[in-house]
Amino acid sequence: MTSAARENAEFKKLLEAVNVSYQNFDRDKELSEHAFSISENEYQDINTRLREEIDQRKRTVIKLIDTIRSMENEEDFKELNDQNLDEIVDYLKIQIEKRRQAEIEMTLAKEVAEKAAMARSEFLSMMSHEIRTPLNAVVGFTYLLLQGKYLPEQDEQLHLLKFSAENLLALINDILDFNKIESGKVALEKTSFNLLKLINQVKNTNFTKAQDNGNNIRVMFDTQIPNIVIGDPLRLGQIISNLVSNAVKFTHNGVVIIEAMLLKQTQDTAEIQFSVKDNGIGIAPENQKRIFEIFTQASESTTRQYGGSGLGLAICNGLLEIMHSHMTLESTPGKGSTFSFVVDMAYSQHSDEITHVGNKDIVTDPDLSGTKVLLVEDNHVNILVATTFLERWNTKVDTAENGKEAIEKIKNNQYHIVLMDLHMPEMNGYEACKQIIILKPKLPIIALTASAMLNIRDKAYDVGMVDYVTKPFEPNELYEKIRKNRLPLNSPL
Repeated sequence: MTSAARENAEFKKLLEAVNVSYQNFDRDKELSEHAFSISENEYQDINTRLREEIDQRKRTVIKLIDTIRSMENEEDFKELNDQNLDEIVDYLKIQIEKRRQAEIEMTLAKEVAEKAAMARSEFLSMMSHEIRTPLNAVVGFTYLLLQGKYLPEQDEQLHLLKFSAENLLALINDILDFNKIESGKVALEKTSFNLLKLINQVKNTNFTKAQDNGNNIRVMFDTQIPNIVIGDPLRLGQIISNLVSNAVKFTHNGVVIIEAMLLKQTQDTAEIQFSVKDNGIGIAPENQKRIFEIFTQASESTTRQYGGSGLGLAICNGLLEIMHSHMTLESTPGKGSTFSFVVDMAYSQHSDEITHVGNKDIVTDPDLSGTKVLLVEDNHVNILVATTFLERWNTKVDTAENGKEAIEKIKNNQYHIVLMDLHMPEMNGYEACKQIIILKPKLPIIALTASAMLNIRDKAYDVGMVDYVTKPFEPNELYEKIRKNRLPLNSPL
């Protein structure tokens, strides 16, 4: 090969190498540009996410500071640097510890309050029992004296004695009622009853006191109100009776009006407004709010002149709150007062449904002839009061002074009914009731006790007692409960 040929071949190789190198350069350039492009996109993406995270952090810190501020009183709040997360976390730890300590203190305070409430309830129960026991004798014997023969000059004294005893009993009942309401232990019944009969009964109950003050009591009843309503007649009657009693007390030679008016009626409920109006002494504007507070009356002179505990309206308000209602008052001094409230009541379309209205009318010629009664009672005065009434009703009475003695007598004798005190030595009424039921399951036992607390009543029913009478007992109530619950006279004992 000539030198020229060799040079040409080498030149071609050079050209090919240059060409390959050029191609590699283009490829590397493309790869570099692509790699740079990817890095730039990733950088932009990372940068965007980083800015979002920083913004999110700022918003979170601001919310955290706002939350801490809401937990603190404005004057106690320490301004925090939203750029210093460590400072915020440390401050938050302090607040959490404060809240933890506050919760511990609240728990302890709650336990103390619960113990105090229990102690108060137990104290009221004990005092109620201790006061009712001698009061049972006062009320019972006063009633018996009024039923018997006495000198004409003793008539006023006996009626004053009866009035004073009833007032003392009413005060005890008011205190217990208010305690029940405050403790949330009042449950409303749902019973069918005749509303007009209930209102007339309230009128009749207060009629004698109204006459003593020269007052008339009138009833204005909207005829559009359904005959039979469903609710708690005892509590509704208590509210209306309290208002009527107050109106009668603070009115002389005037008129007290009990009004029931239908405001609205649906297929199932009736919205009824109850009002008690009088033209008595009235209440000054500055005293109209305070009379609903406990142990409060319009003025000290009112308390001295008219008496009363100042609990009645507070109890009415408490009962109305349970009924999802409230009391309103319109009054002008020297012209009278109007107390009103509105209650939604379910009603029945059937006027012949069984109704329930308490009955305190005097039973004429009470007679329980042939009824054998075992009276279980450890207090000799209470025994004398109860046996005097029972013998007047022609029952055959046997007595036992404690539960053990009662069980022995029931083993060896036959009775139609047992009247059982609850608190006695040797064996109490609860334990005695349990054992008597084992011996004679059908023998009815009525609790006759000076304990009037709800938990005592519930406990009596839980052990198997069929009914409950509180001392001082209403003679007609005791008579009716014996008549209703005793075993049939012709049944084998």
